[in-house]
Amino acid sequence: MTPVPHARRPAIECCARTDVGRVRARNEDALAVRAERGWAVLADGMGGYRGGDVASRVAVGAVLQRLEREAAAGRLEDVDGVREALAGAARGANDAILVEARAQPKLAGMGSTLVAAVFLPGRVVSANVGDSRLYRLRAGLFEQLTRDHTMLQEQIDGGILSAADAARMEFKGMLTRGLGVLPEVEPDVGVHVARAGDLFLLCSDGLTDMVRDDDIAVALDPAGPLSASAERLVERANLNGGRDNISVVLVRMSG
Repeated sequence: MTPVPHARRPAIECCARTDVGRVRARNEDALAVRAERGWAVLADGMGGYRGGDVASRVAVGAVLQRLEREAAAGRLEDVDGVREALAGAARGANDAILVEARAQPKLAGMGSTLVAAVFLPGRVVSANVGDSRLYRLRAGLFEQLTRDHTMLQEQIDGGILSAADAARMEFKGMLTRGLGVLPEVEPDVGVHVARAGDLFLLCSDGLTDMVRDDDIAVALDPAGPLSASAERLVERANLNGGRDNISVVLVRMSG
């Protein structure tokens, strides 16, 4: 186990932005940041599904509630405890969406993606389902830390498509995993090194489908105001068509 005293939190700066884009009538993304806790959560209601906006809000709320319970019980004091908490939070969010859909039949079929991160001294623990992503910018290297749950990613993994070819494709493929789709879901949970000066980005596919990774990296200023970087990302996605809702959370490790 990697002990992290409960009272000790990493020094971080946070900024969040969400935008409806230029095509959609409503925003089906949801996000929340608890900087004092070191928590960031982002969900994207599945496009074309009824109640996507409800599903994303339910997902974010369920994750925060689970983290609050785990923190109160002292189970977020080390990396292993956070890993278990985030995995449980994602499964709980899946259950919560299914319960809400049963309670409101008109919302049957709604679903959501999820990416959540808990920042600890020297580490970031993440959980993701679907194609919302976590990136890290460190010393000029921009790296995707999560793996998409899409048919396209499976084609890349199977050697059918190269990553370069996939990046040029306008249609990114269907999700192979999402919240609210099946009775059970298995999130990917990862632990990533975090250093002073690292800049982390959580985002929905409304950004990554519109803006290439190298252009996202150029828009990020690792030392400048996070609000300016967030606005640039949203602006670039909209300038490139804004075909979906755009949501970003930026977290900078400052100590």
